[in-house]
Amino acid sequence: MESNTKDSGTSEKMDLHLERSHSMANAEQVANKNTDAVELAHLGYKDELQRRFSLPSLLGLCLCLMGTWEACSASIAAALTSGGPPCLWYNFILSFLFTLAIGASLAEIASIYPTSGGQYHWVTALSPERGRKTASWLTGWISIGGQVVLLASAGFYSSFMVQGLISLGNPSYQAERWHATLIYIGILIYCAMLNIIGQKVLPTANFISGALHIFGFLAVLIALGVTSKKNTSGYVFITTFNNTNWSDGVAWIVGMISSIYPFLGYDGACHMAEELPHPRRNVPLAMIGSIVINGAMGVGYVTMLLFSAGSLERILATPYRLPFIQIYYDATHSVVGTTFMVLTSALTAIAAVAAGMTSASRTLWAFARDDATPFHSWIGNIRPMLKIPVNAVLVVFVLDLLLGLLYLVNPTASNAILSMSATGMYLSYLMPVVCMLVWGRSKLQPSDYGPFKLGKVLGIFLNLAAIIWMVVSIIFSLFPGSLPVTPENMNYSVAVLSGWIILGTVHFAFVGRKKFKMPVVAASVVEGMHEK
Repeated sequence: MESNTKDSGTSEKMDLHLERSHSMANAEQVANKNTDAVELAHLGYKDELQRRFSLPSLLGLCLCLMGTWEACSASIAAALTSGGPPCLWYNFILSFLFTLAIGASLAEIASIYPTSGGQYHWVTALSPERGRKTASWLTGWISIGGQVVLLASAGFYSSFMVQGLISLGNPSYQAERWHATLIYIGILIYCAMLNIIGQKVLPTANFISGALHIFGFLAVLIALGVTSKKNTSGYVFITTFNNTNWSDGVAWIVGMISSIYPFLGYDGACHMAEELPHPRRNVPLAMIGSIVINGAMGVGYVTMLLFSAGSLERILATPYRLPFIQIYYDATHSVVGTTFMVLTSALTAIAAVAAGMTSASRTLWAFARDDATPFHSWIGNIRPMLKIPVNAVLVVFVLDLLLGLLYLVNPTASNAILSMSATGMYLSYLMPVVCMLVWGRSKLQPSDYGPFKLGKVLGIFLNLAAIIWMVVSIIFSLFPGSLPVTPENMNYSVAVLSGWIILGTVHFAFVGRKKFKMPVVAASVVEGMHEK
């Protein structure tokens, strides 16, 4: 009887302890949520989105959105024709290092101003009062265009990979443009449905995709290392190949697009800032973490790929749509093995489309929330049941659908989309970094900085390095891939980017200038807008 009483008392104490622990955990979650909501309120917004994402799931989103080794696989042709294997390898190392400088510069700003608007919010906060409204709006418009084009490029490469696999299994297959367009549209529909109907599982899907991205890299690296006949070090690091008619120096820089493209998209973390806890800390961690992990994997992958590559003429003349598929097949001599290796890249690329749609829709929604877009009330609407910007997702879907139809009309559109991905994204990165260097560092108070702070000396050095790299990259990403310039090899990214900017400028001049509500940012650098 006494024993039963003791057991009962012990059980009651354990239940009470568990109940208290559960209550404390709930209280901590509520406190964290309230803190995040208060910080967002200081930036001028109410907490409308559900914070479903964690640091691991956000890191998975950024890893897949960058998809560095897969993106490098798909875009190696430009480097191989412009300078051969050394052009790809050395430019990749440079791109990795300078991307760290860009990422650190942006992460520091994101730690101060963690909102879904990202770049255009930062320009508002850091730029001088004169011209602030125009600079902020233009940054937001370019950022949206760059993100839309970036996810379109991932969709195109996914469809090209599928066509390559069909050609691998059926040599008589003729890869038509309309086939690629239909596959592309199917991928867009799947990703839109995942972002709307499957929004509850989206964080888990991003985490799983991030794991596939890493384990797929290991599988491909081992397969190439075991099965391929290796090239000499001279082939990889010394022997150049220029088939562009540009001078060797210009050709080398034009070929940088193959190394710049794989390092785009890490800013997706900042556009999810209102959907995860502790964004001032977690957003910079996801940005820098995704660059470091992807960069390290990318260096290993590029090195192994070049040591495993066969004849450049054979690779560039591949019947399998993309040169890296030829490299895989020549290494393994197995249709099944090559199929599984390419399928890993294709699935990650599709995950990148889904992640890009998530990121772009949040930026568009934030922009519409500030009355900066046509039909801003409709685009900026949040469905109460879903707690996501459904209409913004649909607009991003339609814009990318139109880009797919553009490729159906003109086959060179895919090359323009690749170039504009780099140009648009780098322009949106460049503007806040310039503002931080020129005005922000002299006006920000120590209390304004978030947990991720570079310091004055390192910050200035990294800002300068980032600006120089981006300016050079933007200029040469607009060059045609070869000479003489013809309608077939013309770089139409200038036309696409100009059209997007002109379209937005017309709206801003006649409507947007009056309606656009600049973000109110609670930091001492913002003069005349908000008293801290």
